[in-house]
Amino acid sequence: MSAETTGACAVDETPVLAGHPRQLWMLLAVTVGLNFSFYGFRAYLAPYLAQTFFADLGAAAAQRQADLLASGFLALMYATPIVGGYLADKVLGEAWAVALSLWLTTLSLLLMALPTLFGFEIGMAGFALATGLNIPMTVLIGRNYSKSDPRREAGYTLYYLATNFGAFIAPFICADFVGHRFGYRYGFIAAAVANALAAVVFQLRHHKLRPVLPRGGRARSSTPVVAVIAAIAALIYPTAVLLSRPQILSTSMYALMALLVLYLAVSCVRRRERVQTQRYVALLLLFVALVLFWALSFQGATSLNFFARDYVSAPFDYTLFQSANPLYILIFAPLLALLWPWLGRRGKDPSTPRKFGIGLLLVALSYGLTAAGIRYGVSTDGKVAWGVLAGCYLLQTLGELALMPIGYSLVGLLAAPEEASLAMGGWFFGLALAYQFAGWIAIRITGVADSAPIPGLGGYGQVYGELSLIGLAASLLYLLAAPWIRKLTHGVG
Repeated sequence: MSAETTGACAVDETPVLAGHPRQLWMLLAVTVGLNFSFYGFRAYLAPYLAQTFFADLGAAAAQRQADLLASGFLALMYATPIVGGYLADKVLGEAWAVALSLWLTTLSLLLMALPTLFGFEIGMAGFALATGLNIPMTVLIGRNYSKSDPRREAGYTLYYLATNFGAFIAPFICADFVGHRFGYRYGFIAAAVANALAAVVFQLRHHKLRPVLPRGGRARSSTPVVAVIAAIAALIYPTAVLLSRPQILSTSMYALMALLVLYLAVSCVRRRERVQTQRYVALLLLFVALVLFWALSFQGATSLNFFARDYVSAPFDYTLFQSANPLYILIFAPLLALLWPWLGRRGKDPSTPRKFGIGLLLVALSYGLTAAGIRYGVSTDGKVAWGVLAGCYLLQTLGELALMPIGYSLVGLLAAPEEASLAMGGWFFGLALAYQFAGWIAIRITGVADSAPIPGLGGYGQVYGELSLIGLAASLLYLLAAPWIRKLTHGVG
């Protein structure tokens, strides 16, 4: 019996709980803990950096340095999965990679609680490297189902909901309950505790996954595991140094992206297949839209967070705005999942390129709303009503739901089969580039002089107005070009 057949049989014989494979629920619990740990400190990361490590530079310079460091760190998190996925596939095995990632993440969070900038940067470096090894978690969800299992899509829907549930509750505990009351550095410890619980659960239960994993889901000996741990230890300090030099980090990422595009271009020339070449052109055009969309949306981790702290009047701590996006996803994702098929049955489902245009339109409107609130809705205390920012996040989330779920599926359909993993890695890398651009957008706000009649808010109002116009122009371009882009896909999307 072949390994593939054996794996299929193992999947079919998996114990069931509440209609799904029993180990899915373990993975969902781990997912909640893992996302809780990340979104718990992301809720206050940039303001914490500015206040704790850069306050002596002055308010504007501190915010600029914090935005650069935070965006560089978040960008690196989305760059490391390219290497981490390779290690999981070829060296460690998926289960070992996730287990190592969880323990390294816990240690890194404890280092981020240290009161020194050097210790914090070491913790950030460890966290970014650990994130790369965690990329198999998404794959492990699917391992519990055969390819023809009708429950497979529902399993990934549960995974998506678990991710956003962890992201939703984290700011309430790590940022508001712990950080706001006892000091934000203790929020990292709260995040570490949640992540440690997830690591313990996975450590105790991941052996139950072995029947459905390649090679039993583990390295053939302890040597590769020790080698990877040693390599990570050796890379942590250079990575921390790279994080402290955002200009070098961003240049390196742009160079890597250029090399990937060059590789695919050379591949198209060698292959001499017109259809595949045009599909890559379509993928590149949609990739540009993806980067632009997220460069605008990722302001939630930087400038919008400072805006919420300093200029939004709300009856709750500013960090709780970070729960808005996952809350909206929990509410609206099921509704949009029903909307697209409903439109499809009536022949009105927008094409994939048009959905990207809709996503850009919604994020543009989110900044138009915010800029209008700054211009016309400032109260006597010099602040904007919290409903403006809540509406901004709502529009951004609807834009995300319009384009994000279909993006990953589209990569696998447009890329050549032998380059699908590389293309998917490049798609993830686009999020890293988006974080880089988001950082530069954020520091532009601090560089724009405040203008009358609203001192202190002029920079936000001007730049958010510019972002709205850029988004509107890009959305119009993609909406008009959608039929041509779809033609380049040759029936896909």
